[in-house]
Amino acid sequence: EFRRVLFRSGADMGFLDNRINFSIDWYKRNNYDLIGITPTQGVGGSIYKYANIASMKSHGIEFTISSKNIQSKDFSWHTDFIFSKAKNEVTELNARSSVMDLVSGYGFARQGYPVRGLFSIPFVGLNSNGIPMYNINGKITSTDIDFQTRDNIDYLKYEGPTDPTITGSLGNIFTYKAFKLNVFITYSFGNVVRLNPCFSYQYSDLSSMPREFKNRWTVPGDEKRTNIPAIISKRQYEDNKDLMYAYNAYNYSTERIAKGDFIRMKEISLSYDFPQSWIAPAKISNLSLKLQATNLFLIYADKKLNGQDPEFFNTGGVASPVPRQFTLTLRLGF
Repeated sequence: EFRRVLFRSGADMGFLDNRINFSIDWYKRNNYDLIGITPTQGVGGSIYKYANIASMKSHGIEFTISSKNIQSKDFSWHTDFIFSKAKNEVTELNARSSVMDLVSGYGFARQGYPVRGLFSIPFVGLNSNGIPMYNINGKITSTDIDFQTRDNIDYLKYEGPTDPTITGSLGNIFTYKAFKLNVFITYSFGNVVRLNPCFSYQYSDLSSMPREFKNRWTVPGDEKRTNIPAIISKRQYEDNKDLMYAYNAYNYSTERIAKGDFIRMKEISLSYDFPQSWIAPAKISNLSLKLQATNLFLIYADKKLNGQDPEFFNTGGVASPVPRQFTLTLRLGF
């Protein structure tokens, strides 16, 4: 059970004989007694239970502009632009998060931050052997890292929310006589993503390695030109098996963060309505042909993603993009 207090207002306006239409909506919401998982003493056989553990505040704004840029006998151009911005903050939280909860990539609640905030282990560079080092509560270390601790975690760096704070779209429709061209773009900004956790203290011949490995540490002195750790030898690992923590921490460090911002060419379609004089003899009331392409390409995305798609988030990183789709449609009306 939870309680919610919502305030909302909006307005609609038209200008130039409604050739430009504008609408805006604003809201502010306060949520109380939100349900979440919290650790208990284990009475009843279950350590983690659901309870009313949090309060949150949020606010947002959305506006839409529709315009008839050109309107003539044979040609028209219409534009629709949508912009929305939303933010939230956990104001009270009666639960304790572990380091792994906060850095995993899913986004996790912490008081004073967004409900799905993402944190990172502060990376400070490579040592002379190419091993990554971190600043853990003022101590520079490679291996003294506890991912399960829920104490003294303020050293983690806040990266941003995993949910976008700004979303919207831009659509343009052009018509010329019986032809119609639709160009539709979507965009999203304000969030971060955790890059795939591909670094390890050991690899096999079947390991899939990203192209970052081309710039890895290989000889002493490389620590001055690169932040990609070395591939350690079996002997190095046998001498210090705690090195596994150094490489696991690198996957969840400040080095493995990318912006989730993107601008996508979502759809381009071209349609043609056949003239009535052509189809009337066949007893057809309307006939149209449409060629549509969807999910064509990203106009903009963070280069650190190396071609991965920020819109389709997956466990531990970002997933493969939705494939391009091409559709040819013939529509008949009798």
